[in-house]
Amino acid sequence: MYFPLVMGSMTAPDGFGRKHPIPEGMDYSTPIDRSVDDYNRYTFSTVIVDSLDTSSYLQIWGEHGSYYYDFYYSELPAGSIFLRCFEATDNIALSKDRVADYSSVQIDSSHCFTQLVNKKPFTVYEGDWDDYYAARIEVWHKNAATQEEIKLLEKVYRIEGYMR
Repeated sequence: MYFPLVMGSMTAPDGFGRKHPIPEGMDYSTPIDRSVDDYNRYTFSTVIVDSLDTSSYLQIWGEHGSYYYDFYYSELPAGSIFLRCFEATDNIALSKDRVADYSSVQIDSSHCFTQLVNKKPFTVYEGDWDDYYAARIEVWHKNAATQEEIKLLEKVYRIEGYMR
């Protein structure tokens, strides 16, 4: 009796990943798996970050469109750190308003290389589970005093969307 109600709440696959295949030979990173502990909480593996290797400044965890990120950087004025995401081959904005808003973290000024963001969640809705495509994840800083936005880093990840 409840089965049709549950099925009615799911949307049909949108095929975004199939429409945007990852080009052969494209260089990308894969999100790190997170696991569930005995208390049904997510646990995250430890990742080594090298202050001399900018590719390690951004780390993404997760799957099925539901992700978390860590971000490390050097000297910055107070403000906010946030993400913007784009499909990597056609430059299509992904979950444009939601990603920037939900990934935003207020920071104090930093004077040395340090972790500025720790396991902040964000969701990408385009695509379906197990239907992977390449996404360019950009990290931005908005200066609290001047309101100026600058892109700090970008990295391409193989991701999948969140099926509702």
